[in-house]
Amino acid sequence: MAEGALSPAPTPSGDETVLLVEDDDAVRAVAGRTIKRLGYSVLSASGGHEALELAQNHGETIHLLLTDIMMPGMNGVELSRKLAVLLPRTRVLFMSGYADQDLIREGLLEPGTSFLAKPFTPQELGQKIRDVLRDGKLDGS
Repeated sequence: MAEGALSPAPTPSGDETVLLVEDDDAVRAVAGRTIKRLGYSVLSASGGHEALELAQNHGETIHLLLTDIMMPGMNGVELSRKLAVLLPRTRVLFMSGYADQDLIREGLLEPGTSFLAKPFTPQELGQKIRDVLRDGKLDGS
């Protein structure tokens, strides 16, 4: 590296538990591997109903729900509302290939909602997860 060149900032990491919900198998696999490499525990589901079942049976704290918004059966917003009843302190990060402004316009997202646009880099994913967890750190975690 040339003298004076800045090295890239390390990708933020953590040790919390992330419930990853994504209906696209390839996206779910890559995101899950990335999240695990950053030190997080990952529970992975292909849809809302499977995610709720995982959450009910997990028995430990789930710190973050990382969910696609547009999924068949139960969309990510509906999932987040149902999960909030079970685990009210779980933080939520939505992701989508649609622009957040389009989702707000369609009434799916509230302004100011934590959102990550697809496609994303491992650095962007790690930073956004850390930001959402830091902004809502669970007591005693």
